[in-house]
Amino acid sequence: MTDLTTIKVLPKQKSFITSKAKYPAFIGGVGSGKTYSGCLRALLRLDAGLDGMIIAPTYPMLRDVVQRTFLEWCDRLEIRYSFSKSEEKVELCGAVVLFRSSDQPERLRGPNLNWAYLDEAALMSERTWKVVLGRLRVGKPSAWVTTTPAGYNWVYRNWVDRGDAAYEMIHATSTENTFLDKGYVEDLRANYTGEFASQEIEGNFVAFEGLVYPEFSREIHIAENDVSKAGMHCRAIDFGYTNPFVCLWGCTDEDGRLHIYDEHYKPRTLIREHAETILRRKGSWGFTVSDHDAQDAAELSACGVMSRPAQKDVIRGIQKLKARLAVQKDGRPRLTISPKCTNLIREFGSYRWNETKEGRNDKEEPVKENDHAMDALRYMVIELDNKKVFVYA
Repeated sequence: MTDLTTIKVLPKQKSFITSKAKYPAFIGGVGSGKTYSGCLRALLRLDAGLDGMIIAPTYPMLRDVVQRTFLEWCDRLEIRYSFSKSEEKVELCGAVVLFRSSDQPERLRGPNLNWAYLDEAALMSERTWKVVLGRLRVGKPSAWVTTTPAGYNWVYRNWVDRGDAAYEMIHATSTENTFLDKGYVEDLRANYTGEFASQEIEGNFVAFEGLVYPEFSREIHIAENDVSKAGMHCRAIDFGYTNPFVCLWGCTDEDGRLHIYDEHYKPRTLIREHAETILRRKGSWGFTVSDHDAQDAAELSACGVMSRPAQKDVIRGIQKLKARLAVQKDGRPRLTISPKCTNLIREFGSYRWNETKEGRNDKEEPVKENDHAMDALRYMVIELDNKKVFVYA
């Protein structure tokens, strides 16, 4: 096992390398020493029989960055090893370290591991993380990630929103790495601006470029309102099985503002179970609109949840939702969301337009992912704006 006292590390790096959490993460700006720290943590776990896996988003990143860093540390610390390029593995200290790409997560199945390390994890899918967790079967397993943030994705959900002590986050900025050459960060600041600089230098979670709803602000649009004084209550449903089934509950105030006060967001569940959850919330509903799957709608109706088909004009719905997000003269938007609606809030931070393609407008349509709660909210807003009647008791 490697002796950390012989290695120079910065305070944040040491906190990460020696963390006792089961799933620590080192989240930082470029040049903050993330891969350096991730590899050192792997070296600390080397022991006979404790096999591990190091994963990068692509094979070039694996070969040129994390694998190279790991082997350089082995040479520097005079750790004897045998490297098989054809099998992408290293044998050392009685253990095996596998090097893999995350481009096809299902290919990570098979090995029984004591540990795993994901470098630049924010560029991988959550599926990779889940497959890797299923391989941790030996001894007292642990997995860790190092990454620069890339929007409010699964890394944010696990290490910021989750609130689980097993998921410890150590955050570092580029400026904290005193081993960097002079002028490195200054050069970055001269070329990076706005949210990109915040992400790449400060290591902050920021919204994706190309978001459908860049107007959405956690400070402005997340609020807990008193729904007992609401006018009309309504529901919107987006069907799903492999993808999540979503139900949103909303209500209006005397000015026609909409407040989303609860959500049901669950995959791989039968319609009757969703219906049971929906029916537990008693009330009088001005309307319930749903996706157009006739069989699901019929099953839901048979269980006591009546709905009518939603109007699904995507661009028109987006425009109406944007209008509600706009801050009015009184300093308030016409749409707020309860902080308990974590999935809806998360989707606002990742729902984006398709990238530019030759001969097409890059904002012609949104990407069809991270959109299940977004679809339900759009259904509700279109229906509400079409009614233009707000029953207020």
